[in-house]
Formats: sequence, structure tokens, C-alpha cells
Amino acid sequence: QPPRISYTCCVATMLPRQATPLTLACALAVGFLLASSSSAEPAAGEGGDGGGEPIGKGGADPAAGEYEFISEGEAMMAVLKALRPHSWPAPPAEDDDEDAEVEDDEVFVAKNDVVVTVTEGSADPNRERGIVGMHCEWSGVTCGADNKVVRLELNVKDVEGTIPRDIASLRELERLYLFANQLTGTIPRELGLLANLTHLSLGDNKLEGTLPPELSRLQNLEYLYIFSNRLEGSVPPEYGSMPKLKHLGLWTNHLSGTIPAELGGLPSLEYLWLNTNRLSGTIPPSLASLTRLRYLYLSGNPSLSGPLPPGLGALSSLEGLYVQFTNVTGGVPCEVAGIETLRNLEAHNASIDGCTDLPCLRAACGLAPPQGAEGAAGGGGHQVG
Repeated sequence: QPPRISYTCCVATMLPRQATPLTLACALAVGFLLASSSSAEPAAGEGGDGGGEPIGKGGADPAAGEYEFISEGEAMMAVLKALRPHSWPAPPAEDDDEDAEVEDDEVFVAKNDVVVTVTEGSADPNRERGIVGMHCEWSGVTCGADNKVVRLELNVKDVEGTIPRDIASLRELERLYLFANQLTGTIPRELGLLANLTHLSLGDNKLEGTLPPELSRLQNLEYLYIFSNRLEGSVPPEYGSMPKLKHLGLWTNHLSGTIPAELGGLPSLEYLWLNTNRLSGTIPPSLASLTRLRYLYLSGNPSLSGPLPPGLGALSSLEGLYVQFTNVTGGVPCEVAGIETLRNLEAHNASIDGCTDLPCLRAACGLAPPQGAEGAAGGGGHQVG
């Protein structure tokens, strides 16, 4: 019989939430709380009694398998046991002994002035229900109506572990921020079930595997950042079907293959970061359809070749174009050099008559500089996370 969990409460005097390291553990108790009981409970979709509705036949990609939604509280507990911080601060001791030793299997979750100590032992269902109801007060968790989680913000928390598929049961979730942690494993395709998600930030971790095509189901998504990981494979062409996507940040991975022509079908896209990968082939002319595009980053893909499509000159909102450290050749088309909004151009291997800066390029094309233009040659790049 696998070990279960018991919960004991002790009253503790705590500093304000902003001032105590314990409150970081409160949020990031999103990792360890049920680690010892995980094997005692059947996983969602594997015979558990989550009472959710099965999907995968009809509504979801059958290749994803069936997923059964579980309750909000159960989902937060799944998050809690999947994400693990490197260390936990000791709780305030009753005798004010700050050096009190803490057992390795103890986790502390704070709610107001109560510290809940979780250790191995016999389970107490009443205590367990009490813990489940506390998740809206964890640091980094924002709840909306009916105590439904709408934001999970755990950026730069030194969190390690894997992203649990049961995040998909936080069905009202709008923003998921896990930027700059130590997360490993793959990106669960079940994230594509978060129909209300508008912000997804998984950048600067150690995630591996491929980009799940199922993320294209996120029809309300506006910001997608999965940069600075260890992802391989191609950019899914399905990503060209997200009508509200404004930022697509996939830089600094090991992505290969060609740039999907389907990305030209993103009507709201303003920033596209594909730089510092292993992409090959040519730049698809379909990118000229991105009428709201402001910055295009393709640099650092040595196998990207061919000319710059002259049709990119139709990008009337383009402010920055970066194709340095690629094998793009043939010069910068005069149609591109003539974009009035263009201020930053890095195309050192795509010159005209030896020109690589905008004033020189525009002069070589017989173009007058745009009114008020300073003619910056590169620099001022806009890279956000």
C-alpha cells in the first residue's frame, strides 16, 4: 500500500506575504504536496474517478488519447505534485528557533497565519479537502468567479519538475506563466484544451521533445512564448490557424525543417521570432500576408537560403527585419528597402552594391528616405519574453 498523506496544522506568526520566503513556498507548494500519494491515486484518464468528460473521439485529436477532466481542486493538487522547487524554507517555529530542522518529506503551505505541515502517514480526508480549498490563496494563483483559477504565474521561481497534463482541467485558465525555471520533460498536448488561454509563457526552461500541434486549438491565444528550450522537430503548420495570435516566440531552440507557409495566415501577428534555430529552405512569400507584422526575426539559421521575397515590401507596418547569420542572398529588394516604417535592418549577407544599412540601400534603389526617418541600420532590436 503506497504511503498516503496526513495534514497537521500549526498556528504561526508570519511576516507580510511580500516579505517572507515562506510565501514563495506557498505558491510553489505547487510541487511536492502529494508526491508521496501520487501512486496511490489513479491518474486522470487511467481509471480515476475524476468524473470528467472523456475527449479524444471527435472533439480532440485521437492521437492525443482520451483525457478525462477532473475537478479544479484535484487539478491544482496535480500541479502541486508535478512542480518542485529546489528547496523549502522552514516554517516559523513556535519557540522562534529559526534553525529548526525540517524533514525532507515535509512541505509547508501557508494560508493567512496557518502553516499546514504535510508528512507521510495515514490520510485525513477532512484535512485533504481543506488543503484543496486553499489554492486560491497560494502566491502566484489568481482565481475568478466561483474560485476558478484564471492565472497561474510562477515565473522565475526556480521551479523544477514537469508540466502536468492535468493543468488542462483548469478550464477557466487565461494566463499560464512558467518562464525562467528549471522545467524538464515535454510540453503536454493537453494544454491545447485550455480554450480560454490568452497567454502561454514556457520560455527559458529545459523542455525537450517537439512543439505540440494541438496548441493550435487555442483560438483565443494572443501570446505564445516557448523560447530558449531544447525543442526539436519542425514548426507545426497548424500554428498558422490561430486568429488572435500577436506574438509567436520560438527563438533559441533546435527547430529544423522549413518555415511553414501557413504562418502567413495569422491575421493578428505582430512579432515573429524564429531566430537561432536550425531552420532551412527559403523564406515563404506567404509571410507578405502578415499585414500587422512589426518585427520579423529569422537570424541565426545558417541553412536558411534563397532571396528575400520582394512581396515582403507589402508589410506596411514592418519596423524591424533581421536575417543576418543566414545564407539568404540576392540583396535586399528595393520593395523592402522602401517600407516607410522600417527602421531596423540586419541583412549583412544580403547587400546591394555593398550596402547593408537603410540609407545606403534606399539611395542605391533611388528611394528618398521616409519623412522623419533616421535610417537606423540594425540595433534597437525588440526582443521580448
